[in-house]
Amino acid sequence: MKPQIQKLPLSDWSSFVTDKFMTPHFETPWHCHTEYELALIVEGKGKRFIGNHVSDYSVGQVDFLGPNLPHWYHKDDPEANGGALVIHFREEFLGKEFCTIPEMQKIQLLFEKSRMGIHFYGQTQQKINRSMNEMLDLTGMERLISLLSLLLLLANSTEYNLLSSSWFVGQNDRDNDRLNVIFEYVMDNFKKEISNKEVADLAMMSYSGFCRYFKNRTKKNFSCFVNEIRIGHSCKQLMEKDVSVSEVCYDSGFNNMSNFNKQFKRIVKCTPYDFKRRSKV
Repeated sequence: MKPQIQKLPLSDWSSFVTDKFMTPHFETPWHCHTEYELALIVEGKGKRFIGNHVSDYSVGQVDFLGPNLPHWYHKDDPEANGGALVIHFREEFLGKEFCTIPEMQKIQLLFEKSRMGIHFYGQTQQKINRSMNEMLDLTGMERLISLLSLLLLLANSTEYNLLSSSWFVGQNDRDNDRLNVIFEYVMDNFKKEISNKEVADLAMMSYSGFCRYFKNRTKKNFSCFVNEIRIGHSCKQLMEKDVSVSEVCYDSGFNNMSNFNKQFKRIVKCTPYDFKRRSKV
């Protein structure tokens, strides 16, 4: 099940789309599109797949996704209702020149982060909820100004988590060259055994120094990060290809089925067999 390229209904009289998508139109499969997407879940719960990130979603959740980032909101119960309030827009929706002016600098940084997928929470989430619902009743310039205010709110917020690690591949993170090297190495080598020592040497750090550095920067242990990358790859394989769970286990860098099943259930909250079955529905 490869990600489908979705054509969004941008009209001649509007530079962006604001709409509420409910069942059955909420059931969009693994897909991507060239537009930015701000999504507020208004009904339903289940699993979300954003790049190589997998986690639960529920009512009130807000995610901001960059262009061409594959994603899928999969309901736990196929018979239950599901819905989201969604804003779609292209980066040049105000014109390419406008997006490069100094006043847009913070929003440009927001756009760069969104290539990983951003989850907003706390008071920011509540404010986004109110603003998006208010936009449904606005038109013309009022609607456009409301979107700009919303983007500024997102850009100034500190209440967020970055989701997929796939954004780091091939990117030039000027402030985090060392971390970038680590991410790229893991993405290129996660199918084989990776030790903290070899990555510490790659980063030109001591073993203990590397472990502290990685935990401080990513809020997770290095081994947990590697397993998340492997499980993200295994989810992608199970969704896109007709392969057995055991094949996916060893192709994802795990040495035995027991550990694969344990890590898969810890991260995805179900067994790989259940995941494969649900993804084919």
